[in-house]
Amino acid sequence: MGDVKIIDPVCDMIVNIDEARDAGLTLEYPDREYAFCAASCQTKFAKDPKAYVPKVDAWLAHRKDEAHASVDGHAHASNHAQPQIDAGIRAWYESCRCCLSDAYPQVVEQLDAERATAKAPTADVGICETAEAHTESTKPEPIQTSK
Repeated sequence: MGDVKIIDPVCDMIVNIDEARDAGLTLEYPDREYAFCAASCQTKFAKDPKAYVPKVDAWLAHRKDEAHASVDGHAHASNHAQPQIDAGIRAWYESCRCCLSDAYPQVVEQLDAERATAKAPTADVGICETAEAHTESTKPEPIQTSK
């Protein structure tokens, strides 16, 4: 399996294309193949692909810029290495910290540090299936009562 990744345009999770294809979580369009973390994201995209294609285009352009910033295997400074932490990034952090961490781990570290300085708790894990699995694994078992 390859390690080619793309952004899930619905929830912003970074997805391995081969793994998504094996799980039946890809859609092939004339311009490219889109990959998804879950069937719910795939279905939402299929209902209105035009709403999500620009996000993938921007993500791919960003990755291309990063690749051009590296010459002869030596990384060079790039203005695109880390997004500006604006209201949109902060909203992403609040809604799905784990997906933001997949895309921009340094941003999550910086936002976690800001919260630590302010003595505020870090954001919840998130809303994606990965976060739900984490939440499910940390929930206490329900207490069985006999009638």
